[in-house]
Amino acid sequence: MKQKISNLQVMFLVANFIVSATVISLPQITVHIGGQSAWIVPLMILPILILIVYLLFGKKKHAESLRELFMVEKHSSFWEKGFLFFFLLFLLLTFIRDLRAMIDFVASVLLPSTPISVIMILTVLGITYVAMAGLEVTARINAIYFVILGFVIVILPIIMLNEADVRNFQPLPTFHTALSLIKSVYFTFSWLGEMLIILIVVGNINPIKAARSAVLWGAIIGTGLFLIVIVMQIAVLGKKIVMEATFPSYILIQQINLTDFLDRLDLVIVAVWVPTLITKAAFLLYGINHCFSIFYKSNTNKFLFPFAFILGYISILIFKNSMEHIHYSFYTWSSLGLILEVILIGMFLIIKRKSRKNLEGPGRPVL
Repeated sequence: MKQKISNLQVMFLVANFIVSATVISLPQITVHIGGQSAWIVPLMILPILILIVYLLFGKKKHAESLRELFMVEKHSSFWEKGFLFFFLLFLLLTFIRDLRAMIDFVASVLLPSTPISVIMILTVLGITYVAMAGLEVTARINAIYFVILGFVIVILPIIMLNEADVRNFQPLPTFHTALSLIKSVYFTFSWLGEMLIILIVVGNINPIKAARSAVLWGAIIGTGLFLIVIVMQIAVLGKKIVMEATFPSYILIQQINLTDFLDRLDLVIVAVWVPTLITKAAFLLYGINHCFSIFYKSNTNKFLFPFAFILGYISILIFKNSMEHIHYSFYTWSSLGLILEVILIGMFLIIKRKSRKNLEGPGRPVL
């Protein structure tokens, strides 16, 4: 039986793809290049994301052509196999990057005396446990925790109003800052473009005709939350601290001080954020398994544990330390991720057009 997810769950998944991993350390490179005007970067990226959504999903009357894409039982064409290959590569690289980011964060902030291999094993067990429950359960867990995380981010400007300093945004953006902002968009876009991960389960969305609106609102919500995070980091911490901090978001929430006795809310907020990153990683692992299932025409979960542990050890072996991982995430992934996303968008448009032709039949014109 094919699992189905609602459009509300799709919206939360897309928003989580944009927010959960980016808030770890991405603001560091965004502010480093864009300066105190880096808060404009999400506003510059959002129209591009909206355009991509309209290109991928097209008109609602053609939505039925997406229903049978990337099904395990379906015979895959040459273009679909090529798309699955690049999509699998995209999922693998994203999973390794996010898993190592989560391991480094836990090892640096929460469990500094615990061996990194132990943290990796425990993290992989949690991710695999969620992924084995299936797409529907992963989407439900994601919706619960993302709503809580979204609420926390939205109220940040209110609870940290006394800590903010508008002088941190000076000087105001000018024409001369345009080049640095464009460079910052380049280094940031590949992270926000990870909303393309939803394409692997596009046939599982019910109703399929409302998928475009769900993905669109997910992109708007995710980008909006990322905007709030960057604005608050610049306003509270200032450009210099954000540029030099490895985890600027964690330093930001450490500044929350509601009363004399309620000044350590950072662990509570981290306890809300970590499950959203785990659900994203679980979805990535589900997507990896789904791609292999399509290639081998066998839908099974028995390879989830081996895949997860192999990728977990790879994430430890290829990065000697957290600085190498950060350098890869900021500089290598900005180009590599963007190239893969452009390839996936182009191949998906070709596959969708061919699928629509087959659905309409040889005797009917393609609109």
